[in-house]
Amino acid sequence: MTGTRSLRRAVATLCCSVFVATGCSFDGVNSLPLPGTVGRGADAAVYHVQIANVGSLEPNSPVLLGDVVVGSVGRMKVSNWRADIEVSVRPDVVVPANAVATVGQTSLLGSMHLALDPPLGEAPRGRLEAGSSIGLARSSTYPSTEQTLSSLSVVLNGGGLGQMGDIVREFNAALNGRESQIRDLLVRLNDFVGMLDTQRDDINASITAMDRMAGTFAAEREVITTALQRIPPALDVLVNERPRITEALDRLGRFSDTATGLINDTKDDLVRNLANLEPALRALADVGPDLGTVLAYAPTFPYTQSFIDRAIRGDYMNQFIVFDFTIPRLKRGLFLGTRWGQEGAPMVPAPGDPWYLTYTLDPLNAPITPVPTEVADIPPLVETVEPAPGPTPHLGEGAN
Repeated sequence: MTGTRSLRRAVATLCCSVFVATGCSFDGVNSLPLPGTVGRGADAAVYHVQIANVGSLEPNSPVLLGDVVVGSVGRMKVSNWRADIEVSVRPDVVVPANAVATVGQTSLLGSMHLALDPPLGEAPRGRLEAGSSIGLARSSTYPSTEQTLSSLSVVLNGGGLGQMGDIVREFNAALNGRESQIRDLLVRLNDFVGMLDTQRDDINASITAMDRMAGTFAAEREVITTALQRIPPALDVLVNERPRITEALDRLGRFSDTATGLINDTKDDLVRNLANLEPALRALADVGPDLGTVLAYAPTFPYTQSFIDRAIRGDYMNQFIVFDFTIPRLKRGLFLGTRWGQEGAPMVPAPGDPWYLTYTLDPLNAPITPVPTEVADIPPLVETVEPAPGPTPHLGEGAN
């Protein structure tokens, strides 16, 4: 009797403690931390997860990381029409910073759990700090067993699976009697696939080049759009100017025919002129190095760089220059040999002048020399006396 009273007293004390700890609210036994749950305690790391559909997930459900139980689910409440789940994890467990929350079942008829794993195909990065939240965009829920079975029943009953027999029968009827053609088609398909396999590198290179080209077009999208907007007005201008363009092309054709005939007629003369031009070009090529020196010397005449280095000792020099631009000096110097230097001097064009080929000397326009007023007499013919023959003196005879 005393033992029964002690047990009742302990149960009452436990209930009072629970009511005090939960703030005089009680949501069932499952809302309390059950014995054996993982990740509970004062030093546990607590996270918050927002999920649109929790299914049949309950508090104290296990939390998995890499298929290993590392914690348990705590309080669950509704906030802004979505579930806000409190997750408690052992303090020695490193939850990746890129972890996503997924609600699923341990087995086909097993209990629900919450998985905190990195995204599929990504490696875990960093560490999720305690107190952080995993948003709705990084959480999901696997289909439940009921949803999977209902979807399968739809496929089996109302789907196309029952029509597979009809498809197989129709396919056999289509191939019956055409085995040789089908075999030839399969052989050709095999050759075609083999050719594609041998050209795989080229195909990949072409696809890569097309990708680069598409990237270039995407980068120049605004320019292409502007160009396409300007093309219709340009086409309208071309349509309006089509008669003039047609006439210009027609005249260009006639000009081409005329130029072809002219070239054919003057071909021999052109070849002869080019052959006559060859010596001049060869001479110009021979003096090419000296020509560069002369051209470099001409702008600095008479004070070249070598003269400045030898004659001028400093950064400036004094100079007194007299420029004589009188007409007599110009006639004797710069204009010598021209009509400005000698009035009435004939201007005979040199080879290469524009009027050289059409120049002819007209003797009728030549000046006439007047007859002199006095003409000298013709001198008389003087007879010469030949010397008498005798001995020819030699050098040294007088010395004897």
